[in-house]
Amino acid sequence: MDYNLLEEKWIPVLYGNGKTDRVGIYQALTDACTIRQIAASNPMDRVALLRFLLAVLMWCKKDAKSSLATLAEKSTGIPEDWLAKLKEHKAAFNLLGDGKRFYQDKTILDDLLKAKQKKWDDQRKKTKTQKGSKAKPTKLNGEDFRPIGDLLIEFPTETKIAHFRHVRDKEYGFCPACCALGIIRFCSWANAYGGGRYTSAVNGPTPAYLIRQDPTLLRTFHLNCPESRPSNREAPWLCNNPPQEEELDVVAVFAWRSRKLWLADPEREKEPCSYCGATTHLIRKHAFTGNWKPPFKVSGNDKKFWPHDPHLIIVEKTQDSGYQDDSAESDDVATATKPLSQKGKRGQPQKTTLGFPSPGAKIATHTRFWRRALSAKFTSNTTENNTAYTTITGPAANKGLYQDATSVCLPRDCRSEMIETARKAVENLSGVLRSSTSNPDRQHPERKAALDALSPSLEASLKQKLYAHLKLENFLKDWLQPVVQDVVSATTPGSPLCRRAAKNHAQALLNKKIKELVEEPEQPSNASTPTSVPGKPKRGRKKGGSK
Repeated sequence: MDYNLLEEKWIPVLYGNGKTDRVGIYQALTDACTIRQIAASNPMDRVALLRFLLAVLMWCKKDAKSSLATLAEKSTGIPEDWLAKLKEHKAAFNLLGDGKRFYQDKTILDDLLKAKQKKWDDQRKKTKTQKGSKAKPTKLNGEDFRPIGDLLIEFPTETKIAHFRHVRDKEYGFCPACCALGIIRFCSWANAYGGGRYTSAVNGPTPAYLIRQDPTLLRTFHLNCPESRPSNREAPWLCNNPPQEEELDVVAVFAWRSRKLWLADPEREKEPCSYCGATTHLIRKHAFTGNWKPPFKVSGNDKKFWPHDPHLIIVEKTQDSGYQDDSAESDDVATATKPLSQKGKRGQPQKTTLGFPSPGAKIATHTRFWRRALSAKFTSNTTENNTAYTTITGPAANKGLYQDATSVCLPRDCRSEMIETARKAVENLSGVLRSSTSNPDRQHPERKAALDALSPSLEASLKQKLYAHLKLENFLKDWLQPVVQDVVSATTPGSPLCRRAAKNHAQALLNKKIKELVEEPEQPSNASTPTSVPGKPKRGRKKGGSK
């Protein structure tokens, strides 16, 4: 069965006229001016396919960035003469067949057979039996292959989250289009597990990528295509050997080969694909293991990533800055920030990349993550101001196990000083709420829990206020006052008069804190020691005095 990725329909797209279809690599590029966007259901696939198509385009056209700018102005498609390399190397994109296959390495079959024979030899030595024993294996059988679900995290294999369906591991199958989709997903995301048997993607297992998007795929190509860089080696679809650190280039990183595999031949009978539902010849098994390891020289617990990747969100993290970002939460995962270099001296900034919080993290950690990404976008040198919208996409993992795939759309028209001041204001909310009680020196977990429960509406309200063009002080009051009122009202015991007094006192504290932030934003605030405000409700007797 022949299946060439240049021509076969496997990339899901949405056209500008609302039509959905699947297209091959060649058509995705030539129709880029009429395609609105890549329309895969999983947001990780949308990013991985975009990065892969960019790698193909940069391989075909060395000055892709400047040339795309010209096409975007004219709103014309990518000319066929740009893609001459694709026709020249058409055989390299064969997904199936007896010859060389796309992103597959047949030597893995020899490795599996050798491992099977070694296991037979070891077992024979251990039992010391010769008569009646089975002959030494000379070929592989179906039991030696992995279930095809390895290609998509939505299906159960190994230690994936969908454990309860393991009984069907080798019963379901994927069509060739979905197999190709899964292979490309590994270029940008691959979790490392199995004691080093399976390797991560080049930027580690849980990077988050920031993608700028416009109304056409052609303009999206232009926005996300990096400036021209020299090509240091053969493209990943032309070679099986991993690159050295000095050989890394954009094409190799965007189209990284995280898995070494070989697809089994499709079944003779046609059946519905378990992923997309298309009725065709299905592939149920494959040989599968880790492949290219990131070549970076690191030590200790330093995380691996390529700092020149234009889609990574790289920020500074200062250990003693007082900036309690989301990664500092006790229930967040370590992948939320990844050190670029070894830990420096106390107080010195490190380079890190953002990653989505663990699914088990607090709801407040998840709901405010978009603000961290937006703050990083403001400081990015590659941000395009005319972008229709920007998304940040990545997996949410728990100890390396993928449990979710997330994409967050970032606001376009907002001011960076508002986001920064909003962050400082939220950091002070817990202190303000605690100080509005009759016992400010005690912990009040009920108010902290109430604030956490209200965080989704708090963040949704923030996005709305960003477009209202209010003065900074009015913006903060309009945004935070309803939350403070709700928390105090729900957690203050006693009569309605006590609740009203507590709400008034909390409001006075909040107004004072907002005024401090607006007038002196460079001054670090200390929410645990707020200035006293008249009108604090008094309860009980003073020590040594009367009521």
